[in-house]
Amino acid sequence: MEEVEAFSEFIKKAGSDGNPIQLTGGETKSFLGYVPEGLQVLTTQSYAGILDYHPAELIIRVKAGTPVGTLNALLQSEGQMLAFDPPAHDVGSTIGGVVAAGLSGSARPYRGAARDHLLGVGMVLHDGAYCEFGGQVMKNVAGYDVSRLVCGAYGTLGLMADLSLKVVPAPELEKTIARVCSVDQARATIKSLSNSVSPLSASCYSGDTLSIRLSGSELAVKATEKNLEGIQADNSFWDQLDALRLPAFQNASDIWRLSTEPDEPLYEYDFSILDWGFAQRWLLDPTSDPRDGYRGVGHWTRVRSDKGGFQAEAFQPLSKLELELHQRLKSTFDPGGIFNPGRMYREEGL
Repeated sequence: MEEVEAFSEFIKKAGSDGNPIQLTGGETKSFLGYVPEGLQVLTTQSYAGILDYHPAELIIRVKAGTPVGTLNALLQSEGQMLAFDPPAHDVGSTIGGVVAAGLSGSARPYRGAARDHLLGVGMVLHDGAYCEFGGQVMKNVAGYDVSRLVCGAYGTLGLMADLSLKVVPAPELEKTIARVCSVDQARATIKSLSNSVSPLSASCYSGDTLSIRLSGSELAVKATEKNLEGIQADNSFWDQLDALRLPAFQNASDIWRLSTEPDEPLYEYDFSILDWGFAQRWLLDPTSDPRDGYRGVGHWTRVRSDKGGFQAEAFQPLSKLELELHQRLKSTFDPGGIFNPGRMYREEGL
């Protein structure tokens, strides 16, 4: 635990001196939100490795700086996986960074989000104290649910040093089926599979092509495949989608994401990619803030932007009540405001 002690001393000194800190891992998610400039940097990238893993218990405890690829390879060797498909934007992407940003991949609607698989975290708080929240069991009711609170907080509440995650058995067979169809046909197909007992684990509609991933027993996958039109495609498509490496993303300078209900109308928006069963929608290179005049439900995130483009908040603007709750949480966990100030909302220092 020498590394954790070093983190504690660094944070304790920063707190006493009143010097804000930029917390980071593999530095692969700087395009999300706002990265504070000119701050002293504390990275967990070198704090990597497995702290505890017993495959039979379906739980793994890892250091925050462990690369996603390394973790996936280990679990794969044991016939297991992380069910929420953690995105790896680069080889340096860390599992701590994924959880801190609250990111989930293509399986999100069908297997749950990152926070649903996070059992506990070890954190270094503003005074340098190392505290563990949650636990390493499937059912845990001890104390406040802080572990899920820090999921998606972008390091604004404290340094996540280690985390415990629930793992699941890998599917016996996984296939991706693609076919050209209309948007209405795509929606109907996904809804039919979602409303029945099926091995559906991912879906995406883009460029008049519907891609569906089936994961499960060989019997279930092949039985469902017989009722689907299309051709077999490469399973790597989903990793590229989750990591924003598809050509459509690479060619765009301004990327917006709408998280909404699957049945929400498309309105007049020209979404380039519709995944998560139409619940996650990607709008590329809009000429103005798509939030203006939006009549539907859900929230928008400006995932990546061109500095020369129009001005808009990266994350959905907060209501008065939401802002008050965020500020109270920030002041409780980080009274000195030293952790990633302005990482999510610049003007509020959150």
